[in-house]
Amino acid sequence: MPANAYDVIVIGAGHAGIEAASAAARLGCRTAIVTGNLDTIGKMSCNPSIGGMAKGQLAREVDALGGLMGLATDATGIQFRTLALGKGPALWSPRAQCDKAAYAAWMRQALENHENIYLVQGEAWEIRTTGVGGQGSGAGGEADSGTGRSVTGVALRDGRILTAPRVVLTTGTFLRGLMHQGETRSGGGRMGDPAAEGLSASLAALGLRLIRHKTGTPCRIHADSIRWDLTVEQPGDDPPRPFSFLSGAVSTAPWPPAGQLSCWTCDTTPEAHAHIRANLHRAPMYNGQIASAGPRYCPSIEDKVVRFAAKDHHHLFLEPEGRTTKEIYVNGLSTSLPLDVQDAVLAAIPALAGAHVLRYGYAVEYDVVAADQMDHRLACRSIAGLHVAGQINGTSGYEEAAAQGLIAGANAALSLLGRDPLELSRADAYIGVLVDDLVTRQPDEPYRMFTSRAEHRLHLRTDNADRRLTPLAARAGLVDALRVRLADEQSTAIAAVLAATPDDLAGRVAGEGLDFATTTALLPHLSRASAVTAESAWIELRYRGYLERQRTQIEKVQHFRDLALPGDLDLVNLAGLSHEGRATMIRRQPRTVGELGTMPGVSQTDVETLWAHMQARRKRARPEVRRSGSPEVPCTPNQSED
Repeated sequence: MPANAYDVIVIGAGHAGIEAASAAARLGCRTAIVTGNLDTIGKMSCNPSIGGMAKGQLAREVDALGGLMGLATDATGIQFRTLALGKGPALWSPRAQCDKAAYAAWMRQALENHENIYLVQGEAWEIRTTGVGGQGSGAGGEADSGTGRSVTGVALRDGRILTAPRVVLTTGTFLRGLMHQGETRSGGGRMGDPAAEGLSASLAALGLRLIRHKTGTPCRIHADSIRWDLTVEQPGDDPPRPFSFLSGAVSTAPWPPAGQLSCWTCDTTPEAHAHIRANLHRAPMYNGQIASAGPRYCPSIEDKVVRFAAKDHHHLFLEPEGRTTKEIYVNGLSTSLPLDVQDAVLAAIPALAGAHVLRYGYAVEYDVVAADQMDHRLACRSIAGLHVAGQINGTSGYEEAAAQGLIAGANAALSLLGRDPLELSRADAYIGVLVDDLVTRQPDEPYRMFTSRAEHRLHLRTDNADRRLTPLAARAGLVDALRVRLADEQSTAIAAVLAATPDDLAGRVAGEGLDFATTTALLPHLSRASAVTAESAWIELRYRGYLERQRTQIEKVQHFRDLALPGDLDLVNLAGLSHEGRATMIRRQPRTVGELGTMPGVSQTDVETLWAHMQARRKRARPEVRRSGSPEVPCTPNQSED
């Protein structure tokens, strides 16, 4: 193969790009990862933390599918905590504060050491394609409508041409990135790194619809300038829990880490809020300078002060950026206010009144490829071989990006190899919820994962991610024999504990909600199992009835999704369909009810209208049912068929 010829090209080396390249390479594809600066591979542009509510679930699922994020976190974490332990196991979410520099170094080394990954420094300028007009066909990334174009490679700004039949876009916040600090504006995807200026024009020329999003980051301050006596300490868990299912299980991944650093909390004040209100006319989000949508669930301090006007304080979290730096991330103070206003706000917070600012907060606007142009493989519907993942798809967060990168990179490689795609449903994983929400609902703001978005969250827990997903990853070829063996051993061990549990104790755990410590005290053999095995067995016992009902519900939903649509449907004249939904169905010709429900432009009402029509047809075809006095009642997709 020529030097500049590859199987897969990944554009971008952030969290999405890393997982995309790693997945494609694990499947044996010669993979190039193109980035404007090799020194910023895996850079944590915002908070150097992994996990949190729902994000921890995503990170563990990425790990169960063979991704790198969990291993990197365990190797470079400086504090580990499990959130929501006071609630049910479905909400337990691991979170780790990482050493920012060490995390990036770990990721770069992992990419450099992989025999199928080739690092390329350069700015991607144009997506190269072939073919115009017509309609593509087939599975595995072929275009199904629109231009009929197919990817052939990438042109770099310096004139180099890299060829490949598959390209994965993971450009983050860099497409026409524009940074804001008060009235000051400058081009860039993040402070210190230039924007990618050419690629947006190339994507628009290919017919892709681009929109603008906004995100932001807070200031960083010197640790020695903080009044620590006016803060509240947040130590890590003792003992800590790892992210990766491999950590501690093999000698190459020692666990736990040596020592943890604390995080700290303090609060804003009414005086700080007064400075913000007095300067809203200078705030880009409020003076019209920024018109794009920002993340509603990770708002700037300006937004919090305005939206929650009756609240006289907001929590701030002071989080170290590494073991060898004095830089402290002020979580909760994201802002694009002018620098003098940022100084005034800090001065009005007692613990931070003398803070020395190392980096000021800022906002960045950037281009996003509207995600409803992708399918569930994160493949572009109109351009064969093009996949899109990460913030360019309209999401926020490292974990959401990594999850998409893995799906996009794996499917780019699988399609090239002529193998079945890796598609996760909402019942399979939080990753399935994430992808489904993106490609069918087209969020109008940066998307963030929440546990409330997952209908089957009791089933989609952090403790069983390997048991749920590693077998699927094994079938796709994404994991090695060690991961498969460990997942199998864990499943067997849990099954053995459950089988040995007396019925009366199982009933007490479920009925009385006996906690883990009480259960193990009553059942000594549980305590002899590993802590991980014992805890998972206890969860299965405690929620056995709920889990069985949820599995039944999942099976019903899957049955509904798999129902074939009649081949002679008169979509043109079928009453009750929306104009957009009708046009989409005629153009795309869905084969199943489930496929219909994933198509952009097809509403839930359209699905229910078509379902009612199918039920009416079935009833007309079975007159004996009506004569029997037990008429069939058409049900909607939200009702049981039983």
